[in-house]
Amino acid sequence: MPPVQQAAVLGAGVMGAAIAAHLANAGIPTLLLDIVPREPSDEERARGLDLSSAAVRNRFAFQGIEKALKANPAAFGHKDRARLVTPGNFEDDLVRLAGVDWVIEAVVERLDIKESLFQRVAPHLKPTALLTTNTSGLSVNAMAETLPEALRPRFFGTHFFNPPRYMHLLEVIPGAATDPAIVDAFTRFAEKRLGKGVVRAKDTPNFIANRIGVFSMLYTVGAMAKHGLTVEQVDALTGQALARPKSATFRTADLVGLDVLAHVARTQYDGAPDDERREVFELPAWLRAMIDKGLLGLKSGAGFYKSVKENDKKTTLGIDPSNLEYRPSGKADYPILADVKTVEDPGERVARLVAGKDAASRFAWDVTAAVLLYAARRIPEVAGDVASIDRAMRWGFGWEIGPFEIWDALGVKASVDRMMAEGWDVPAPVRALAESATPRFYVTEGLGTKMWDLGTGTHTPLAPRAGVTVLADLKRVGRTLFSNPEASLIDLGDGVACLEFHSKMNAIGGGIMQAIQKTVAEAGTAFDALVVGNQGENFSVGANLMLLLFEALEGNLPEIDGVVRAFQASTLALKYAPVPVVAAPFGRVLGGGAEVCLHCHRVQASHETYVGLVEVGVGLLPAGGGTKELLLRAMAACPPGADPLPHVRRAFETIALAKVSLSAWEAFDLGFLRPGDSVTLHREHLIHDAKRSALGLLETGWQPLQRPAHVSVMGREGLANIRSMLYTMKEGRQISEHDTLVTEKVAWVLCGGEVDYGATVTEDYLLDLERRAFVELCAQRKTLERIQYILKTGKPLRN
Repeated sequence: MPPVQQAAVLGAGVMGAAIAAHLANAGIPTLLLDIVPREPSDEERARGLDLSSAAVRNRFAFQGIEKALKANPAAFGHKDRARLVTPGNFEDDLVRLAGVDWVIEAVVERLDIKESLFQRVAPHLKPTALLTTNTSGLSVNAMAETLPEALRPRFFGTHFFNPPRYMHLLEVIPGAATDPAIVDAFTRFAEKRLGKGVVRAKDTPNFIANRIGVFSMLYTVGAMAKHGLTVEQVDALTGQALARPKSATFRTADLVGLDVLAHVARTQYDGAPDDERREVFELPAWLRAMIDKGLLGLKSGAGFYKSVKENDKKTTLGIDPSNLEYRPSGKADYPILADVKTVEDPGERVARLVAGKDAASRFAWDVTAAVLLYAARRIPEVAGDVASIDRAMRWGFGWEIGPFEIWDALGVKASVDRMMAEGWDVPAPVRALAESATPRFYVTEGLGTKMWDLGTGTHTPLAPRAGVTVLADLKRVGRTLFSNPEASLIDLGDGVACLEFHSKMNAIGGGIMQAIQKTVAEAGTAFDALVVGNQGENFSVGANLMLLLFEALEGNLPEIDGVVRAFQASTLALKYAPVPVVAAPFGRVLGGGAEVCLHCHRVQASHETYVGLVEVGVGLLPAGGGTKELLLRAMAACPPGADPLPHVRRAFETIALAKVSLSAWEAFDLGFLRPGDSVTLHREHLIHDAKRSALGLLETGWQPLQRPAHVSVMGREGLANIRSMLYTMKEGRQISEHDTLVTEKVAWVLCGGEVDYGATVTEDYLLDLERRAFVELCAQRKTLERIQYILKTGKPLRN
């Protein structure tokens, strides 16, 4: 398979445009083609356009790009990426496919329309081009039959999940004539370049994730009636308590759309007459009635839930399936939910939930047992092994762990014994596993894993995934160099270590600061390069606000000064470490987490990195060196002799407005990333890529940084300029009195305090200003109110 240097997407609907946007995120120039409109719109006629105008002929593609730019969540990682998507149409631009390496079909889910389009497209493809379909469940082999024989080895299914930028799963469905070598090469490309988790699926209706996920949802719908529960009670029990997304069952259906759910169910019912649980895919009458009434979910404004305003207050109503009337949503007041809420391990959480004796636990066990058994019977029908199903459910439906990982957490033997006692029909290969010497679907050996093969009845090696480093596996085999409750130093091999944060939410506290100091002290002896990264939900949400609030309420300002001084010393230790330090941020990288990254020599960021210095939101300012670092970067960007104010003002706005990037590309705009930093689309490759970046620095002659002798600042002149802007904003009631106080402190640090314009100061001087301003703000009542409010509600307070 040749490199994919240019792609084309056929169909500019929601999904097609979103796929094109994600290809652009990966840096791949992409044609986006759709049909030509039958006639100009009234607005186009008013502009003097007719059917010969490109703007009219390409209208649907233009609209697809525009909608992708406005999408929430954003489809493009950066608005400039839209430049890589070129609009066109099926009448004028099929000839341009001759220069394309990969063509993805994403038109309406009708076999006849797809086949007709393929016949038009095939003559224009070059001999090495790939042609794939984004069908969510139609037969790949049926489509292949209409293609020229020479094209069939290069044709297969590529089922993206919506939205493609954020959903990790890509199901690849080879046809009977597809060249296996091409599929292997494409899998490597999709993982590395597109950042996808690729799962091979069989050519069966709805493939893997939708087959099992929709079964789970519809079985749950039936179980709701059997157990006498409400919509709200079901969602409370089938969300995070059952190691699934917060949207659970019915909120997920509202997001997807009940019409889409019905389409997938009908495709399954019609396409798999031999499915032993076929009846589950037959929608109950009340659900069909909802669809007939147009209650389709969020897209129609009402589905299983409906939001209404009562007395200027937003209220959520839930539907009553017995009469399709909406009523106030009730709480699911089950004691077991409070019990499992604090359990972090998803397997332990599920095990505890289904083990209870109350109605909630009986329901949870029912829906869990049903989906485990259904998944087991889908091998080898839809997938070749248990790992493919587990990955599909984790990556495509957002489950924390897949069905067979859940089974291991429950205990295979104990759960099978319970199923048998209750009369469930357990497949023979699962019964064999339950009676084996090692009754687990997965068994770890060193850094490798074996999985239970339902066909052979043995544990067979699970192929390692290239580029994936699992820190937990390294720790399990004794690669931990040292550890405390908040952080560990792990040997990645090849002379590179990883400093892993693992405090709650990876909040930065004393343990992390101590680990940074100890790590740097051993740098150059125990290891030659360092990665700062982890594999939690987020890189770091910042400082431990609860501890800070406690000290501030007690009036322990000297204690706070000491803690801030220690954090500053820790970030400086990273900056001036004797070995190259590469940060590997992902997810939320806020406050102190951002300050850690700002002091590293390179950043290898996940594409989904949301970084910001957000301290102003709680009435504080960045004092771990973050304000100082943005100033240093601002001054470095200012050409000699130029006015530094625009650069300093940009740094001020980034901090004062608590700007947070919505991708790694946006982090470059805000100054959190800089030339030389890199972006990884596949989050599971992040540690591996950061390690390579660290080794690359070593191999290219990296040298430790020397502390700057001085920094030129704007002093009183710059401070007056920013104060004038703040005064105008306060008078216009855009900011409060306390906002003004806090942001003036930010300006005070960025301008170097009350000094002359052009005065030179040291890095330590700027850190002293940061610390002094931070401590003074901790003594402000309104700052403490802001901290208390965000800890209580998770939302900022404007007081």
